[in-house]
Amino acid sequence: MIQHPSLSALWRQVAATPTQALPWRELARCYAKADLPWQAGYSARQALRLDAGLLGSLQALNIPRWQDAALGDALLGRPALDDADMLAQRFDAWLQQEPGDWLSALYLARLREMGGAAAAAAAAAAVSLIAQARALEPLAGESLHWLGVWRLNAGDAQGAVTALAGLLDIRPLRHGSMMFLGEALLRIGNAAAAEKAFARAGQSSNPDFLRTLAARVYRHNYWQEAIELLNKALAIRPDSVDGLLALARIESEVYRLADCRATLARLQAIAPDHAEARLVAAGLQGRIGDAAGHLVTLQTAYAAGGDPLSRLASSIAMTSLYNDSLAPAEVAELHRSLCAPIEAAVQTKTAFANSRFGQTGRLRIGLVTGDLHRQHPVNIFMLPVLQRLDAARVEVCVYHTGTMHDEYTRQAQACAARWVEAAALDDAALQQTIVADGVQVLIDLGGHTSTHRLGLFALRAAPVQATFLGYPHSTGLSAIDWLIGDAVVSPAAHGHLFSEGIAQLPGSVFCWAPVDDYPLPAPRHPDAALVFGSFNNAMKLTPRTIALWARVLQAVPGSQLLLKAPSLADVEVQARFAGLFAAQGIAPERLRLRGPSGLAEMMQDYGEIDIALDPTPYNGGTTTLQALWMGVPVVALAGGNFVSRMGASFMATLGRPDWVAADEAGYVAAAVALAQTRMTLRAGRPALRAQMLASSLCDIDAYVANFEALLRRMWGQRGDGGGGRLLGAEAARGIGSPALPGKGERW
Repeated sequence: MIQHPSLSALWRQVAATPTQALPWRELARCYAKADLPWQAGYSARQALRLDAGLLGSLQALNIPRWQDAALGDALLGRPALDDADMLAQRFDAWLQQEPGDWLSALYLARLREMGGAAAAAAAAAAVSLIAQARALEPLAGESLHWLGVWRLNAGDAQGAVTALAGLLDIRPLRHGSMMFLGEALLRIGNAAAAEKAFARAGQSSNPDFLRTLAARVYRHNYWQEAIELLNKALAIRPDSVDGLLALARIESEVYRLADCRATLARLQAIAPDHAEARLVAAGLQGRIGDAAGHLVTLQTAYAAGGDPLSRLASSIAMTSLYNDSLAPAEVAELHRSLCAPIEAAVQTKTAFANSRFGQTGRLRIGLVTGDLHRQHPVNIFMLPVLQRLDAARVEVCVYHTGTMHDEYTRQAQACAARWVEAAALDDAALQQTIVADGVQVLIDLGGHTSTHRLGLFALRAAPVQATFLGYPHSTGLSAIDWLIGDAVVSPAAHGHLFSEGIAQLPGSVFCWAPVDDYPLPAPRHPDAALVFGSFNNAMKLTPRTIALWARVLQAVPGSQLLLKAPSLADVEVQARFAGLFAAQGIAPERLRLRGPSGLAEMMQDYGEIDIALDPTPYNGGTTTLQALWMGVPVVALAGGNFVSRMGASFMATLGRPDWVAADEAGYVAAAVALAQTRMTLRAGRPALRAQMLASSLCDIDAYVANFEALLRRMWGQRGDGGGGRLLGAEAARGIGSPALPGKGERW
């Protein structure tokens, strides 16, 4: 072991002048010579943060991947490490020679916290080492800060609070610590204390940190606070491209479209050809409802970027679902072509040790999702399932790839036998974790949405892989064995549209089991004009949909159309849609255009609608079930792929095939027929809710039993390989299901 008697002196020098870069560089040099790359990397990063001009001399130290944010001591933010015991022995031996080494003492404390071969003894040792590290730390509170960060990243929110709260008396204005404390407090459900911690963090005058803080609080839906923080940062540094870009992104995502346009104009004046700014502008195309233009812009950027693994691929796939000029076969082929580079870039795992049930006969399933929060559709449909799965038969592991945590996240976590905070894990690390957990059936709940991990599924992390709920189309990824659908959204005759095999649930692929109470609205006045309506987002209001709805309005004189969507809070978007309907012969006074509202208020707004109209080609999902639940019938057009057949699935399961049309003429006729019974409809809301409750569309217990039975059938088919397979709809033993179209039958 190489001796470095100056190390303790260097730490004393750092403590005396913590903002001087050279002592940090000398620490990095000493650690590099001692072959301690984690410590060397940490010291080098501190030196570089204080003096960017030291980059060349730091690179000359040849510290392995010291600037990679996911490696080195960042690995201490995992729940466990395979080589924790080996590293602990190394650091322990080093500390015998250098007892004044704060950083190694801190690393060793965290390694002992992580357990290892002798967890109880390691935990006791960790307590002593933490005290040692705190006594040695060059800056008061640094040990608690890093312990809090690592615990938080590892999913130990309470442990993070314990560490970070200790800074309130030591360094209450260590802004980064307060940011992490706020996040930890949110995860344990203490929102009031979290907001106070975030407010302390927001007292910083560092624009770079304020931008980081804005991103953190925005992840937890504090979007107004995030905008305030970014505006504060821009007041300090008005010409910050990164600050303007961050602001424009949030403004777009929360549908402050006029503000976003203004921010993009400021950004363009500074950086006229900024590629990321162009993508935000492309997102505005989608926000205003121009799905076709949005798709072209994304495809152009994807081609120009030259990176086939770019996440733009998923944005293109998702946007293609809204395009009414693409045939189902074209959309399916586009998905395959976008996924092909993902699969070609990795080596797929083929052998697994867990090829049989354990001794208990339980099936171990894994869920990969970042969307178990608030009113996200995945949470709405998946949380009731998690709450009812039989733990004696199914063991659930959740790999949480998102960053948002709320009361619903905590409810989901309580249902899981194992919960892994996986947002910071790359695909290879997450694959290793899942394989080590012995997951038998791994389920993707994201598809091509924002928190997806399709790279993980391309690697393959379980003997059986499936996609479910989160994405209404084939992913295009052949490494996923099954798409879980039903006999309507994924009939056998559509097998050529799926890269996966088709696994059909009886009834509908979605089951409506609301956890909140939504009372029925009062009946509409008998003399009120008939109102059609849709609460779907603007991207679904395609040219074909607008033309179709205009035909309905023309066929029912005096009727009106109420459209409610986040984009419609913007006057320019309102003008755009008024113009599109005017081009179809519909006067502006027949339209009611509204922006967003809270969920409870939105549900009551269904009281102003007599008949809901389903868009095409991207049908309503949650919105259709919400309308039905509030006693509003829905007219749907059955299309040629999953995304355009969801309405047909719901109506089939509800027992209302008369509300589903095979073509546009039938759609108009169905709407007219319902309009002729407006008085019956207005008085019949309770009856429709009762019909829904009596159908399998709301029979969550049967749905969960059928879901579990289907998982076991999928497990029984493992190793058959290839897409195009079919597990036809089959109810769990002893549980009935409504009549559905036969396999391959078209609507």
